[in-house]
Amino acid sequence: MPDPLTWMILVATALLGSTIGGVAGFGAGLLLLPVAAWTLGIRAAVPVLTITMLLGNASRIWWSRAEFHGGVTLRFIAGAVPATALGTVIFAGASSEWLGRAIGAFLLASVPLRRVLTSGRLDVRLVHFPFVGGAIGLLSALVVTTGPVVTPFFLAYGLRRGAFIATEAMCAGAMHVTRGLVFARYRMLTGEIVVIGLVLGATMFAGSWIGRRLLDRMSDRVFLAVIEVILVVMGLQMLLVSR
Repeated sequence: MPDPLTWMILVATALLGSTIGGVAGFGAGLLLLPVAAWTLGIRAAVPVLTITMLLGNASRIWWSRAEFHGGVTLRFIAGAVPATALGTVIFAGASSEWLGRAIGAFLLASVPLRRVLTSGRLDVRLVHFPFVGGAIGLLSALVVTTGPVVTPFFLAYGLRRGAFIATEAMCAGAMHVTRGLVFARYRMLTGEIVVIGLVLGATMFAGSWIGRRLLDRMSDRVFLAVIEVILVVMGLQMLLVSR
């Protein structure tokens, strides 16, 4: 179990990340993943975040529950669930060093990739979402948080604000449930991991509520700039600095 200082770091990061996620639909896992990997280790970080993000997404669904898009959700999940299960099996057999480098590379690549995907050239329709879900599900199994990559597809389809927040949270929640079931099958969800995940997930309820209150007040430009700086710094840390 974490010591008191580690608990303080994890809870503070969960609160900050979930507040950001409540505003932008992503950012919670991006902040918490490298911090959890640094304090708990890669092997424990991903199962912990699976529990944490499941509760965090449940809170975002609750605060925007009347606005999610059922058609997008069902089609995305159809592709994401089997791909997430396959990717989680790969995660279970991979080395910690390889996983750390893969997560660091993803954090760095997510900055230019998000910019390319949000350039306005995406033409996304309902028929595309099973394929989007499959690709994102496989990636999610390895790096947990895929907000910068999946967000442009929902936005390109036309989802905005509450509809986007709730729909993205529903889709992410399905991937977290799938990953958690596979982790349980491989006995990677210990009692300590579940407790940490539940505490951080409960913290995210408060952050999601704060984020929902700030949804109409925050500058997108400033928010994205801050997130991109954090991604680059944490990505470099995971690539270059061993735990």
